[in-house]
Amino acid sequence: MSLHLHRSNQTRLLRRTAADRCKFCGTPIEWFERYDTLRIPLSPEFPAQPVPQKMQWHLSKGVAYPGRDPFTGYCRIPHPAICPAADHPDLPEELQEVVSRLAVRMRGRIERGEFAPYVEPVIEEQVAFPDPDEAQEVRHVISYYGTLRLAPCEVHELRCISTDPRTRERCVNGVFDLDEGKWEEVDIPYAPGRQGQQILTVTGGRMWAWVVNDFNYLRRWWKQQCLDHFGSGAPDHVTFELIQFHPLLHDAYILTERPEGYDRKPSGEEIVIHDGPTGDNTVCAGPGCWHSTVGRQPEGWRCWECDRVERRRTRVHRRWAQPASDPPAW
Repeated sequence: MSLHLHRSNQTRLLRRTAADRCKFCGTPIEWFERYDTLRIPLSPEFPAQPVPQKMQWHLSKGVAYPGRDPFTGYCRIPHPAICPAADHPDLPEELQEVVSRLAVRMRGRIERGEFAPYVEPVIEEQVAFPDPDEAQEVRHVISYYGTLRLAPCEVHELRCISTDPRTRERCVNGVFDLDEGKWEEVDIPYAPGRQGQQILTVTGGRMWAWVVNDFNYLRRWWKQQCLDHFGSGAPDHVTFELIQFHPLLHDAYILTERPEGYDRKPSGEEIVIHDGPTGDNTVCAGPGCWHSTVGRQPEGWRCWECDRVERRRTRVHRRWAQPASDPPAW
């Protein structure tokens, strides 16, 4: 049976994909895309009146926004705020009973052998941004004007999360494009306590991150989609794997040296300096593209955007042409 997303829906995340259980307490949760493209685990609906305003969230066209639902008067509570496996030193009295009931259910699942408890100490940030299931040992940070997201792998291995309509499986294309970013040193967010002071002493408050400064490129990176699926409306096969960087939780991934192997190779093309307009005008040969340039160009000339898309498709087709015995190169 094929699945379709309503045209007014603002998120590509299917509900059956987003249903999950908290890895720390075993409580059923639903992941939703937030208004700022991050993801958030929410509880079922509650009457909004007894819930503190700072913990009220509602849904609009599949996306989570702060505040109560203006039509129903109900709201959803972020699961990290009431997870019984985490400590809540400033928990409001209105929610203490909710946490107590969830704790009783957690202990019951543990006693019946339905759930294995997470033995390490847990804080709310860990519940809100758990590591992806396929997180690798080496992970890179992506930056956009001070907003830091931690990838599940090295930046050049970041994989598209859309569903391939041909195979019904996760897309095999990559997100990375060398022309859309560069390695730069960025500020490490402030971290309180002794561990935060140690990070500041070792790093000097700076680390290397893959910086994307163009918002048009950033939208595709934040959606974790390849060029073929960005803006195509294809549903997500898994929830996106970029999580908010937290210096205390992710100090092992702070890079103090620039990664190697990301240098742009010289194109070898000679720079042509024009004396002035010649009256000639060349239109891009790309299908459906009307970009043009001043001057006479070789037959079949493509604009920079069509040329970049064509190079990406050539790499993808070359990857699909590998023998079946070879593992796919993400």
